[in-house]
Amino acid sequence: MTTVEHRAGRTAAPATPTRPVVRPYRGPEDHPAIARIGSAARAANGNPEVVTAAQIDNDYARVENCDLTRDCVLVEIDQRPVAYGRTFWMDRNSGERSYEAIMFIEPTASGRGVESALIGWEIDHLVELEAAHRPAEADRPVVLVGHAHGRDVASRAVLEAAGFANVRRSATLVRPDLADIPDLPLPSGFAVRLIDPGDGAMHRRVFDADKVAFADHWGDSLSDGSETNFRAFVEDPLVRPDLWRVAFHGDDIAGQILSFLETDGDGSIVGWTESISVQPQFRRRGLARALLAESLRAVRDAGAARAALGVDTGNVRRALDLYESLGFEIVSESFEYHRPVMAGSATAEVDR
Repeated sequence: MTTVEHRAGRTAAPATPTRPVVRPYRGPEDHPAIARIGSAARAANGNPEVVTAAQIDNDYARVENCDLTRDCVLVEIDQRPVAYGRTFWMDRNSGERSYEAIMFIEPTASGRGVESALIGWEIDHLVELEAAHRPAEADRPVVLVGHAHGRDVASRAVLEAAGFANVRRSATLVRPDLADIPDLPLPSGFAVRLIDPGDGAMHRRVFDADKVAFADHWGDSLSDGSETNFRAFVEDPLVRPDLWRVAFHGDDIAGQILSFLETDGDGSIVGWTESISVQPQFRRRGLARALLAESLRAVRDAGAARAALGVDTGNVRRALDLYESLGFEIVSESFEYHRPVMAGSATAEVDR
């Protein structure tokens, strides 16, 4: 078993020239490597998102239900980081407590034992976390969760060999150009108000409205609206309130799209039309469609060459159909895998 040096009761596996070695997260000095690995893994899956060390700085300063010194590891080959993983837990709106593992693997390292080394560590660690919390879980179902990119066949195979089942599919979509954006007026009674980048109170209202709109979204966390998450939201280096398009009905926020810009790996600008939401009482009136058309024009005018967004393909409000009808195309997929907690402490054997 590949091990981590500071795990109680375990000793480190000696490094060899080609053997992957799992080692603990070392703090912000690891953030450039984490950003590089994450960007490369996304690109190999067709996702245009490019992650920066500044974003990792912001996100990792405010992680919840995760002790990075214990719950985050990197995998090295010849002392070079080629993968990283992080585990955490959350209480879902479905009533479950989930223990989750995310992983990103540099494509050049695939097939060298990295997948089984990283996922093997993560599965063992999820089981340990769940066991430590067990007295507090008597009143709720518990599930172990793994996430993998659609094209990462090796990681998906390791998860499935460990007894995890694919239960949900998400996708990244791209509108390859910003020509021919339809003119779609807002429904009667709604108006878009531009948001002042310095209006902190309004930023909080927008954040809270997003959490209300997604309160019934499959698998969301009950703590998404925390102050910690709000600070991470407003201090994200990519945040662009000037690009937000927020629709009001009277003084009530009715719907919103919180767009931002990002430079792709080829140097072109991508307009991310994200956090698309409509409050429950204002749905099925064409508001999201009109806001998305307006958001496409906003990112185009700000210099974007194309637009992108992410979607849960199982969304009960058929969000995927809306996005495809406005010219977005699926370019990458990711999958969520579940496994129930097994009796005792046993995990399925993983060849690592």
